[in-house]
Amino acid sequence: MFLPKKTSLYLTLFILSFSTLSQAAQIIKPNSTLTQVIQRGDLNCGVFPDDPSRSAINLEGQWQGFYVDFCRATAAAVLKDQEFVNYIEVGATTRFSTLVELKTDVVMYSSTWTHSREFQYQLDFPAVYLFDGQGFIVRAATNIQTINDLDNKTVCVTQNTSTHQNLVDLIESRELKTKILFSNGDSFFRGGPCDAYTADRMNLATNRANRTDKPENYRLLPDTISREPIGPMVRNDDAQWSRIIRAVVHALILAEEKNINAANVDQALTQSKNAEVQNLLGKKGEIGQQLGLDNQWAYRAIKAVGNYGEVYNRHFGSHSKIGVKRGINQPWNQGGILYAPIFK
Repeated sequence: MFLPKKTSLYLTLFILSFSTLSQAAQIIKPNSTLTQVIQRGDLNCGVFPDDPSRSAINLEGQWQGFYVDFCRATAAAVLKDQEFVNYIEVGATTRFSTLVELKTDVVMYSSTWTHSREFQYQLDFPAVYLFDGQGFIVRAATNIQTINDLDNKTVCVTQNTSTHQNLVDLIESRELKTKILFSNGDSFFRGGPCDAYTADRMNLATNRANRTDKPENYRLLPDTISREPIGPMVRNDDAQWSRIIRAVVHALILAEEKNINAANVDQALTQSKNAEVQNLLGKKGEIGQQLGLDNQWAYRAIKAVGNYGEVYNRHFGSHSKIGVKRGINQPWNQGGILYAPIFK
């Protein structure tokens, strides 16, 4: 149908206006996750229990760990207090179901981002906060040196994980006669029936450091058989909330790149002339408003837990009990592959 030029122009303006109003409505959507979190006054953050260095309750009765710090950073950004977190204990299966059942707002867990998980559970992985890969750990006294030595051996793996499928694929591709048992790391480190245990390499390193009194009795094989982009999970029905979680992760990554940490963030806020730093810390720009937050959301997150490097080194780094080097989990300008989208 032919429309006069003026009518066509009015129609275009109406569509654009409607689009703008729709975007604004999304920010103030009354049933949004952000609104519910603010009204509740707590962030329901799913974490795996009793997993020292990643997520566990310490002797003082407080949650601590790498993933816990991302819960705290989110609470600081959204609720203005890092302590306003309700920690929901989740496992290999319930990490997905608690989101579907609306019991958690976000799950901070060692979950590998896969397309099938997004489809099957209707989830989003807003960002990657750890680049890992699947490996194997064996007892040092054995003669198992490489993956091929696992032929005719028994390997333990956690059920309902991408790790299990990776192991099946490996055995089939190399035509190994390897037996699989479903078990977690506890059984292996207690002297269980398996010759090896497979999981993400950071998982293996934290287990070796925390599940045995003699970590020197266990050896990580040099092989890495997969790429494991690890990230937080949210439901896929709330784009605004997904952007908020992504922004928190990227704020900590960008802070390290810009040499901003928990100790100097106040100085950076008042003195930095860098435009991106000013946008990050809310001195200028509209990023906070676009997210549905105030301007100092990122400042509070960094003040609460530090930058990404501080979080990593505190729980996983060479001076921690785990002692794992940063590797590719460094900023792009320091030899790693971590970088954030442009904060403009």
